[in-house]
Amino acid sequence: MTPLIIFGALVFIPVALTVMFRINGAVLFMSLCVGEVLVQFVAGDAHSLVTAISSAHGNQIADSTIRLILLLIPPVLTALFMFHGVPKGAKAILNILPAIGVGLLTALLVKPLLSSSYQHTLEQSRLWHQFSQAQALVVGASAILCILFLWLQHQKSHESGHSTKHHS
Repeated sequence: MTPLIIFGALVFIPVALTVMFRINGAVLFMSLCVGEVLVQFVAGDAHSLVTAISSAHGNQIADSTIRLILLLIPPVLTALFMFHGVPKGAKAILNILPAIGVGLLTALLVKPLLSSSYQHTLEQSRLWHQFSQAQALVVGASAILCILFLWLQHQKSHESGHSTKHHS
């Protein structure tokens, strides 16, 4: 498989699903960040537990598979709970920006969890090399953009809502 197809799939599939199902891209981005925190802090213990359970049944689950599951559980659950959460119209169009951040971050976080042959294929690509050189910019800009989107959504919901106080 060519590096362009692998890279395109890693980026385009999350973007397309986010836009098509009108899932809040900013919240999805943050969920992907939570998944990475789980990978960093829980994967070792989870692998030990799964290995102990699965070895009793003669099955083995690779560490990278457990890490991939931990990475993707928060965004998959977010997608399920926030399905069609972004209203149609201008908000749906603006949601494309954080959705692109989701796709780019997905590529960065999933790549180390791929098989070594897929990793090697990506690493041989000039496109991946340029992308990995810009990863700090990609992550930083996407994070700031998503936080701004979340703040703006929160502010607008309070401005347009009615007061919850009841006068007697």
